[in-house]
Amino acid sequence: MAQSAKHQSTLIKREWGVFPIGDDGLRQHEAETFLKTAERAARDLRLAEGAVLNRVVGGLKAGQVCGVLSFQSRSLEILPKIDGTGSESRLALIRMLSVVNDLRVSDGELAQLQTQRRDLLELLIALFARRLTKAMKGGLQRHYMRHEDDLPFVRGNINIGQQLTKRPVAPTKLFCEFDELSENTPLNRLLKAASLRLRGISRSSETQRLLQIILDAFRHVGRSNRPLAELIQSDRSAAAFADIIPLARLLLSGDWQNTTSGNTTGTALLFPMNDLFERYIARRAQQTLGRGIVHKQHFKHHALSNQLFRMIPDIVIEYKNEPVIIDTKWKQLDTGDTQKLGIAQSDIYQMLAYGHSYAANGARPRLVLLYPHHAALRRSEGVLRRWSVTGSELPLTIATVDISKRRSPVRWRELFEQIAPEEHAGSPVS
Repeated sequence: MAQSAKHQSTLIKREWGVFPIGDDGLRQHEAETFLKTAERAARDLRLAEGAVLNRVVGGLKAGQVCGVLSFQSRSLEILPKIDGTGSESRLALIRMLSVVNDLRVSDGELAQLQTQRRDLLELLIALFARRLTKAMKGGLQRHYMRHEDDLPFVRGNINIGQQLTKRPVAPTKLFCEFDELSENTPLNRLLKAASLRLRGISRSSETQRLLQIILDAFRHVGRSNRPLAELIQSDRSAAAFADIIPLARLLLSGDWQNTTSGNTTGTALLFPMNDLFERYIARRAQQTLGRGIVHKQHFKHHALSNQLFRMIPDIVIEYKNEPVIIDTKWKQLDTGDTQKLGIAQSDIYQMLAYGHSYAANGARPRLVLLYPHHAALRRSEGVLRRWSVTGSELPLTIATVDISKRRSPVRWRELFEQIAPEEHAGSPVS
């Protein structure tokens, strides 16, 4: 008997949502496989046990990790807990991944892929297949490769040393060194490795067809044992594939997990949201304000005078004498707590430690706790509170950014100027 439609679909939940087990959800054996896949993924991502999926009464509860877990014809998709529909949340997640990984994905490009229902994983695979198919219309990359061979005629140059050594064995052959135009380049080996992996994972017949056509064209390209280690030169011949290379690397990277247990196999492409949010804001700040003054995971001072316990803020904007220290928090602020907004006391202590450390070294830092925006705050994104630290009067700003929005560079500048203004800070440090 064929599987019912409900057992051939993608189940979608937001972070902390529960995927049910039973008639309206997962079968028991599917739940066990997904749980094993999630456990392996958590280890690979160096997360705590249960950080991806956790067994609860009646189901599997998602953690603070977004992405897709797949097993046979089923997928579990975990989307960011932000305002908007599932499609809008998926687009927001892809925008974040695009910025962090230099994928350069436009909303228009994604709109073309959403004519059929696809989860995040299928969207990225389809995006890869379509981009590569288009780029290959101009031909595969070909480079001259150095070859050595015994030939009955002269080709290139004769290696005299090798010829004298081999003459007694093969007097009728000439040992030649020559250059030959070849498709077996590092770039093509990377793209072939990604295509091979994705063909076995995609559940879309159209995407599988495109990937098979791609692999047929790569038949003269060798298989790479370490595709991510391939050294790709940024020359004119690689220009047509520039937007495909980072996507191939993402789909082959350590963020991807293959899990095999017994006779079951599950796959997962997952992203811890704390880390993704931090990297996204850092990259946007660098694009907006300049890489020279925006530093991610910036180490400059220690907590103790004997050089112990390094202070590593998420983001530091180095305005002269008044650095802006930003700590990103992928947490929803609590509108019910009108005084403290539900901000954790430990987060405040952390900012005080940063402020004290920088102030002790002669700077006057400005401290910012940055959270994702949500509609329940009942005001626009940006600054929510401006507090000051007792005793030192260092400014502490509580601000939000709306991840669901698509902004122009001008809008990003306006947002950062509100959150981390440059006034009274002198010129940026070059």
